Amino acid sequence: MEWLSGREREEVERMRSNMEEEEGTVNNQTGIFPQSFVKIIKPLPESEVEAEAGAPTYSCLRCFLLTPSGVQTRDVCVQEDLTIQPTYKELLSRMRDVFKEDDISINYRDAEDDLIRILEDEDVQLMIRESRTQRDRIKRPANQFLWEIHVSATSDLSVYNSEA
Repeated sequence: MEWLSGREREEVERMRSNMEEEEGTVNNQTGIFPQSFVKIIKPLPESEVEAEAGAPTYSCLRCFLLTPSGVQTRDVCVQEDLTIQPTYKELLSRMRDVFKEDDISINYRDAEDDLIRILEDEDVQLMIRESRTQRDRIKRPANQFLWEIHVSATSDLSVYNSEA
């Protein structure tokens, strides 16, 4: 579901629902959202039995858009299993769709917290391998990918740690 906070739309991990409000998590904060402020993107299973019977499950990918004015965070729900390994082109295309920007670079944070630019499929594989080694460092919901995508403007090199 999306939380309509002012002019920004935030993806919310939906947990429970009743007739007047939704319970969910956004930006690592869990709370109750009035239904008049949310838009349901993907409905919850009707029952636990339906969820266990093989109804589609969703995984979340945490994404950050780094801009000179700040950082926008999105939790993107995807139907893929947490074990998938997307290609560079698939990730780039998805991030262009999510942030409505074309001239972007996709990045990840390594163990030293440096931003690393992803340029090809081998970089995606390295990101996934490194995220597995950092699994205990960051607590995530069970349905969230271990890795995160940091999106920056292609021309913005200021997001990278560099020493002259």
